[in-house]
Amino acid sequence: MENAGSILSALLKSLGIEERVRLESIQREWPTLFTGPLALHTYPVDIKDGELIVNVDSPAWLQQLKFFKKDMIKKLHEYRIREIKFKHGRIYNPRKGPAKNPVTAHRTGELKETDIAWINDTIAGIQDPELKESIRKAMEKALRQ
Repeated sequence: MENAGSILSALLKSLGIEERVRLESIQREWPTLFTGPLALHTYPVDIKDGELIVNVDSPAWLQQLKFFKKDMIKKLHEYRIREIKFKHGRIYNPRKGPAKNPVTAHRTGELKETDIAWINDTIAGIQDPELKESIRKAMEKALRQ
């Protein structure tokens, strides 16, 4: 019997939102994964095929990060990150929230009836009520982004 984690992972992958969920998890954990100045001057903004894109707030830090790259990749191994690309850009500001990716920041608002029907059809076979509700919420959130 498969555990809930492997079932959820397969579902997220089939929906095409696995990397987005991983990115949100990394963003949430960023200040604890990388403390001090490293967390203050960097912020993850995208994942594509195991490559994490990290915005850096200054050219000086961009140069400095080449010395930390291998250690950062090791810390991100559990998130299946194989490579990091640094670029100059906006970073997380605790007062304003995370930097918004213009492609994913737009919210469409309410779900269409067809979206809700598709979600209900997709999760219909899941017996565990807690797992079913968690997957429903994840799917709704993904469709709103």
